[in-house]
Amino acid sequence: MKFKKWMNSSLRIKLLVMFIILTVLPLIFVGIVSYVKSYNIVSEKSYTLVQIQVDQLGREFDSIIQDIKRFNEIGKQESTVQFLIDHVNTAEEAKNILGMIKLYRESYQYSDSIMNIRIIDRDGKVVSEDRGVHQLNNQSNSHVSFKLLTDPSKTFIEPVYKNSNPALSMTSTIVSDSSKEVIGFINIIIRAKIFEEILQDAAKRSSGTFHIENEHSEVLFSYPEDANLSTTVSSNEDMKDKSSGFFTDSSTFHVFKTSDITGWKVIRSVPLTIMTKEANEIKSLIFLSVASSIIFTIGLYYFITSKLIRPLHNLSEKMKEASLGDLDTKISQEGTDEIAELGNSFNMMITKIKSLVYKSVNEQKQLKMAELRTMQAQINPHFLYNTLETIIWMAEAKKTPQVIDMTKSLSHFFRISLSKGKDVISLEDEIDHIRNYLMIQKMRYQDILDVTFHLNNDILSYSIVKLTLQPLVENAIYHGVKNKRGKGFVRIKADFTPEGYICIDVIDNGIGIEEEKLEHIRAQLAKGIPFEKDNGGFGMVNVHQRISLHYGEPFGLKINSWYGSGTRVSLIIPSER
Repeated sequence: MKFKKWMNSSLRIKLLVMFIILTVLPLIFVGIVSYVKSYNIVSEKSYTLVQIQVDQLGREFDSIIQDIKRFNEIGKQESTVQFLIDHVNTAEEAKNILGMIKLYRESYQYSDSIMNIRIIDRDGKVVSEDRGVHQLNNQSNSHVSFKLLTDPSKTFIEPVYKNSNPALSMTSTIVSDSSKEVIGFINIIIRAKIFEEILQDAAKRSSGTFHIENEHSEVLFSYPEDANLSTTVSSNEDMKDKSSGFFTDSSTFHVFKTSDITGWKVIRSVPLTIMTKEANEIKSLIFLSVASSIIFTIGLYYFITSKLIRPLHNLSEKMKEASLGDLDTKISQEGTDEIAELGNSFNMMITKIKSLVYKSVNEQKQLKMAELRTMQAQINPHFLYNTLETIIWMAEAKKTPQVIDMTKSLSHFFRISLSKGKDVISLEDEIDHIRNYLMIQKMRYQDILDVTFHLNNDILSYSIVKLTLQPLVENAIYHGVKNKRGKGFVRIKADFTPEGYICIDVIDNGIGIEEEKLEHIRAQLAKGIPFEKDNGGFGMVNVHQRISLHYGEPFGLKINSWYGSGTRVSLIIPSER
């Protein structure tokens, strides 16, 4: 009865009870549900992240081993086979083998991590990089040879020391194509530091410990180096019976994965307190948010109900002005009641709308930049097709040195094109990119093309938006020099301007551009509207837009041309490192 009387005593109390039922209780319910759901999601995400990191580390190790295993192809070469089966005159074959090893070292990524390569026959005769041709004693590598003869398809990897430095010895068989018998072995000594550096980088990006075991459960690498693999982990049945998985002990979460390439097992151990740290933080944050929301909600109720309603006319007029497009309209605050709160909310809404409009403009700008990058990427496949056809033609003509030079240039060209996803690179890299491109083009158009560079070396350390010069040089070749009779030249000059900017000129003595068309191209540059793809101004407008969007005014392209004499395209960028 007292409660009923208390409820009926005031409308404000009735509103408060309804307010609590409609807001506070749902907030508590939502907070509990959010905590349970977020805890499960964050925990699962943490477990998945640890597994992904272990998988990634294993793939990096496998990538190195697979790349180094390519050196096993040396064992299939004719000189190697002759060295292994010929027991008398092997000097020439040994020289050829060492030459092949040097060539392979120049071709593969991780060759710097190889300390020594040896070719060993069944009788212990060896040719190696460090000692040349020599004879092993009967005990050297005998246990490795025995295991490999038992299973010739296997690659045996064991920890060793080379010149007092830790290393890995990788030994594989060399099998005769005709007899299918083992005629020798190839032994590669790999510097252990490359694996230790990868392990350290992975450990620095995350918490916990890492261990790498071989097939015999021997620890090859660990980080931190003084970290010990607990008895609980090493004796776990899941690790013995499964190639990958995870398990937990009293305080630690363990993830493991076995490589199909090396047989190594990558093990990562993370304390459970770290795994659930984010989940516990979310728990505290949700509790604090719900409590703060409850306090704020009840306080706001008392604040609103304790104030008088101000006239709504001013608010209505301002809203009409805003509806007509005037986003600079504001409501002047003359009090602290509920209408003033509405006015403040209105002002915040207008500010947010202006912010969203500005954001939308920026998004369109970014979209335009993305479209320009897509347009730029469409140029490369045609160049690649033509270059590969030229390589095929030279290969059929048995022009091996030219094939090698052109392939290297193409490799360096696309390596700089990728630049690990960076949009801005150094001018030195951009110039190297052009040198590789022009080397390829000179091989294709050697009778009609001459190229010179005039560079101020001080500018090479400054930065530039990637792939801006290649379209300009391409225009000079395809729409200038190529359309002219006789031999043409392309000259690339780069230096500082009196204002301290960087100016890069691409000059050709090609056919040039007629005055009317030149004015049209300048107009397109000013408007930022690209030509059709097959038109000569496509690359220039694309480059000009990219430079203008990235650096702003007054940077971009300037073009001068003299019909019948040549064209000069000037690229102006700021001096930024």
